[in-house]
Amino acid sequence: MAMESGMATSILLGALLLAGLVATAHGEVDTTANNIRLPSEGKTEKPWDCCTNIEKSPVEVLPPLYRCNDEVKQCAAACQSCQEAPGDFPRAWICRDWYQTADPGPMCMGPRNTKRPWKCCDDLVKSPLRIFPPLWHCNDEVSKCDANCTECVARPSDLPRQAFVCNDWYWGVNPGPICKARPWGKCCDKTVCTKSFPPICSCTDEVSKCAATCKHCHRVASSDPPRYVCMDQYTGNPGRKCTLPPN
Repeated sequence: MAMESGMATSILLGALLLAGLVATAHGEVDTTANNIRLPSEGKTEKPWDCCTNIEKSPVEVLPPLYRCNDEVKQCAAACQSCQEAPGDFPRAWICRDWYQTADPGPMCMGPRNTKRPWKCCDDLVKSPLRIFPPLWHCNDEVSKCDANCTECVARPSDLPRQAFVCNDWYWGVNPGPICKARPWGKCCDKTVCTKSFPPICSCTDEVSKCAATCKHCHRVASSDPPRYVCMDQYTGNPGRKCTLPPN
């Protein structure tokens, strides 16, 4: 009972300290901008579905206090203090609730698509979320998005032709093939690239056999069993790695 009382006191003290921090910053306490939602109040639903720009309160309480600073088209239903974000059109909103939790939830992403929204992808990104199947995103600029893409966005460009990127995240085991063959094959872990645009890249992976697309395959000196390195260069994005980050 004493431990529970101490925890409650700690939480209350943290809330008061937080209000003091805001009062110092703004000259007065804005109660609408500091709606602290504690589990003891029975409000256990997070006031955001997901959040990319998460803020952790400097007040040291357990569980910690979090706030989501994402600008959204519409606040989540659980948000009690939804305020219009500063700026011109289009209008955006920010939930100003502080929420006490051990887990602030996942980052926000584009639509999750179970149908692969690209035929092939060179610039592949794997989500850091530890879920299975994993989430994939393709940053390739294309002249036209695939029919399976649910959110196709225009990429700013000075070129005469318009470029697009599919903003979907694909939820699946196999992200599909690369679009353009590199001289070292489908993947490379150790790429060396210049800082030019586009970059000029080579792959220093030591392999048991060079890819069929490699024109200059050199054996690594004194390697036993023999190992080889493709000495060809490639102009453009080096493509994906062979060893992807773990789930």
